[in-house]
Amino acid sequence: MRVVITGMGIVSPLGKDLEAYWHSLISGYSGVSLINSCCLNQLNCHFAGQILDLNIETFFNSRQLRRMDRFCQFATIAAKNAYLDSGGDFNSNPKENTGVIFGTGIGGISTWDNNLMQDSDPDSDPGMNAFTIPRIMNNAAAAQIAMQLNLRGLNITVNTACSSGANAIGMAFREIRSENLDSIICGGAEAPITPKILKAWDILGVLSKENTKNAVKPFDKNRAGFVLAEGAAAIVLESLDSATRHNRKIYAEIIGFGSNCDAHHLTSPAKEGQAKAIQLALHDAGIKANQIDYINAHGTATKLNDHVETKAIKKVFGKYAYDIPVSSTKSMLGHAMGASSAMEIVATALSVENDVIHPTSNYQNPDPECDLDYVPGKARPKTINHAISNSFGFGGSNAVLVVKKWKT
Repeated sequence: MRVVITGMGIVSPLGKDLEAYWHSLISGYSGVSLINSCCLNQLNCHFAGQILDLNIETFFNSRQLRRMDRFCQFATIAAKNAYLDSGGDFNSNPKENTGVIFGTGIGGISTWDNNLMQDSDPDSDPGMNAFTIPRIMNNAAAAQIAMQLNLRGLNITVNTACSSGANAIGMAFREIRSENLDSIICGGAEAPITPKILKAWDILGVLSKENTKNAVKPFDKNRAGFVLAEGAAAIVLESLDSATRHNRKIYAEIIGFGSNCDAHHLTSPAKEGQAKAIQLALHDAGIKANQIDYINAHGTATKLNDHVETKAIKKVFGKYAYDIPVSSTKSMLGHAMGASSAMEIVATALSVENDVIHPTSNYQNPDPECDLDYVPGKARPKTINHAISNSFGFGGSNAVLVVKKWKT
């Protein structure tokens, strides 16, 4: 069964809809800004990919908002926009053959951090209310999407750190290909820009301390880490039979998925595991390595990750690796953890549809150890028949998706 993308929705620092997101990407625009909600004197990194000027009250009533953490709000907005984009039916009739699979790295952490962890006095009232558990649970996003759209099919939450969104999309792809469901709304959401989460990442030593909006420099010799970001992306995956029956617009086709574990280290990536995930995806797609026209990289801008990812690409593609354009969405977006890979699939699908590759922003100084074509400076027109999107998470969780240009 062929599986196609019939709808997409996004809420991101680069734009709150598809058109704005795509324009920002191909313009090389930075969505990174000075953090405006935390005590900066406690942090080395003062910038993040924030969603500003979003009037949440226009999307939800007060009763809904009391039950929804910020990550859940983002997820539901993105999913409803994707469903609308696909021509989905918003009536109250239950949809038994449509499911939800959504990913997140840390779920409702803003409820914990902003409301429950501010008082150091162990005897003080932590300020909990009756909706604390519904707000913090990781599956709140998938549940809210299903309830607000009346989707009665499979409902699953994926938590594999920074590959969560990609694994959610890959699982949805397999469910539809196996003819278990007609369609699935899938993606990822995250809202990690809170004082303690920022501090925790800062202590880990992976956040950039440059403190400018152009601080994220994937594959650059002077790269110094990433900045955190927030947001959500959702896509509607649908069987070709269902898409044809409902006369859907088709953005692109998903044809392969590879997922594995390095089984190596909790925080350090491994070339062999990443390369194997790419190979699994290519095998699943039934295509050869030299048929890939573009790679949307994991590209975090940490010293180790970019080096390891480059080596993994070269292991799989050999000499052909030097002919494949590679770009990092995180160079403009920041790192939205479990949502990043979903945001990157949206970017990849738009690249395949429009035959344009967005640049790797802030790339200025070549690194001899990262010597591929990283599309520096500006967007590049190129016919893209097949592309892959790499997503590699802590715990050694690797997920790679193959996107194909839609052709009848």
